[in-house]
Amino acid sequence: MVEAGGAQRGGWRNGLTARFTALTGLLLVALAGAVVACVAFETRRDAADRMVVELARDVRAAAEALGRGDEIHAVLNALSARSHALYVTLDRRGGETIVALAPAAPSPEAPREALIETGGDGPAAITVARGAAHALKTVALSGGGEAVLGVGVSLADADAAGAAAAARGLFAALAVLLVGLPAFALIARRTFSPLCGLALAINRVDGASVEVDRAALRRDEIGDVARAHRTMTREVFRNADALRSAAFDDPLTRLLNRDGLNRRLSEALQVGQGVALLKIEVGGLERVATGLGPVGADAAVHGAAARVREVAVEWSRRAHAAHALGDDLSVSVARIGEAQFALLAHGAGEAAAEDLARLTLAAFEAPLRLDEHRVGLSPAIGVAFAPLHGDRAEALMRSAGAALAAARLVRGPALRIAGAELNDRAYSRLRIEQELRRALVEDELEVHFQPQLALGGGRVTGAEALVRWRHPVRGLIAPGEFVPVAEETGLVEPLGRFVLAEASRQAAAWAAMGIPIRVAVNVSPLQFRNPRFSEAVLQTIREAGVDPSRIELEITESAAMADPSHAARELAPLRSAGVRIAIDDFGTGYSNFAALTQLPFDVLKIDRSFVRDALVTPGARVVVEAVLGLARNLDVETVAEGVETEEQRAFVTAGGCTFGQGYLFGRPMPAEAFEAWYANRLGTELRAVAAEAQAQPRARHAPARSVVPLSSGFARPAAS
Repeated sequence: MVEAGGAQRGGWRNGLTARFTALTGLLLVALAGAVVACVAFETRRDAADRMVVELARDVRAAAEALGRGDEIHAVLNALSARSHALYVTLDRRGGETIVALAPAAPSPEAPREALIETGGDGPAAITVARGAAHALKTVALSGGGEAVLGVGVSLADADAAGAAAAARGLFAALAVLLVGLPAFALIARRTFSPLCGLALAINRVDGASVEVDRAALRRDEIGDVARAHRTMTREVFRNADALRSAAFDDPLTRLLNRDGLNRRLSEALQVGQGVALLKIEVGGLERVATGLGPVGADAAVHGAAARVREVAVEWSRRAHAAHALGDDLSVSVARIGEAQFALLAHGAGEAAAEDLARLTLAAFEAPLRLDEHRVGLSPAIGVAFAPLHGDRAEALMRSAGAALAAARLVRGPALRIAGAELNDRAYSRLRIEQELRRALVEDELEVHFQPQLALGGGRVTGAEALVRWRHPVRGLIAPGEFVPVAEETGLVEPLGRFVLAEASRQAAAWAAMGIPIRVAVNVSPLQFRNPRFSEAVLQTIREAGVDPSRIELEITESAAMADPSHAARELAPLRSAGVRIAIDDFGTGYSNFAALTQLPFDVLKIDRSFVRDALVTPGARVVVEAVLGLARNLDVETVAEGVETEEQRAFVTAGGCTFGQGYLFGRPMPAEAFEAWYANRLGTELRAVAAEAQAQPRARHAPARSVVPLSSGFARPAAS
């Protein structure tokens, strides 16, 4: 078993058992050393004490022999013959040496008081210095007088006894350590094995181990740690799953989100796996959110996600049955936007991916049922293949997005395959977005005006304000090229504010010049959804100083009916202030006429497609006649858009249409050109009136028909 932290962080030396055994060994060695030192010291001291006692006894015996008159040399020779004798001296009290034998070391000086105490039966004065014992004894000589007997002996035997004791102690301690440490290590290993196993299990990635389960059964501190670890591990993995889900899963549908799809796509591309990526935008989900609220919107998203998931399952089943896929491959389903989904088919070729796309289109043919409502959903699909359309996740997503953008341009369900042309178009749209942002700041945009005429008498009654972009390099850019980009990117709102401000300013200028016409301004659906739309419009009109009755707002039928209550709430204060309201592109949507009639509006604009086809398509003719009949019943005015031929004008005029607009009357033009066109047309009208007046008999003196009043900038006709 590998000890906790040992195998992974520096080997066995860092193991708990090894460290504890080493520490114990060091403590034992220190303790043994102290014991051996104490024993050796005591042994030496005891041996030295014995030698000192023997020395004192021998010196006393010699002193007694000298006092009895024994021969001096014999006594002293007996002393010098003892073991380890260093010297034997006999000196008179005056300092004269009587006998000196083996003077290996000088006799130390003894204090007078010490020598006095050594006289008679007193003990010898003993001193120990430099590894030797020195004894001094006052001796009464038989011939009279006193002398000092000095004897020195070496304590080498005591040192040897101490060293021998130390050696014996060291050998004993070494033997104990050699036998005891391994035994102690085994005991420690057995004692710490549950903790070591727990530590090893904790270091594992998954945190699951039999050792943890076994340790958790214990009723001691190790069991407490094991149970705490097991609880903590469960919480960590639960939190990790929650974090992973939050990072890579869509919270509403539990499908992969955009990051999760990018991760899975990157993993597939890194191993060189061919994949097909389908980006799906489900049209109609936004309409559900507007009509049924957040709960209905969530239910619709759930329903759409379920259909996409079922498509993936069905396609995988068919592909596996046909052996088109390996057993380890699958289809990943993701939700990557509010109304966008994605299918990532691993190993799918072009034919298989197209089958998957067509299955997806077929899955949305039936309406989606939401309680008592049935909602039609229309998918647009963009398909890209790796590595054909990109060998990185970002490139493949961009190619599929370009194909989806092309599919969105088609009304209804559509499928597009990525290609270089679509990528170029997507890049071009990105450039348009960036340059349009700059154009809004640097005044590159301008407003042109297309006349609107009363079909009954040909009088110019208004003009529609249409935005144009005068690019510094490309020249005048048609609105069909940049307005869709503005709608996709949200730039249509500042663009709409610009057009309304310019139209209001121009209407005020024309009113001051005596040109009594209204200016119609298109309102984008995004702009109209602003909860403070009416307040912002009235503020712009007030800042321009124009009479609100000179402004007409054109709201598309689909925008008005997307949220009828919002439309009624925002249009009412505008109409009360005098602003005219027109329902634009009428007839192209699927409006509830009952709800439409509840909205405050003044004009219905017939879409140009119906006007164009009315003379050749019976269905279009019926629609135009129905709209004109509805307008008569509602007592509102009508505008026919796209009138380009006399036949079209005659048709809509015969049907009772109020106003006409189109190339037959005039193209969109800058304000200065419109003023010149207006003056020229007014001059033509005046000349016609004058000619008519001259043709009448003078006798009748009939007054000339009234004409539109002019400003001082144009000639006023005189009454004829």
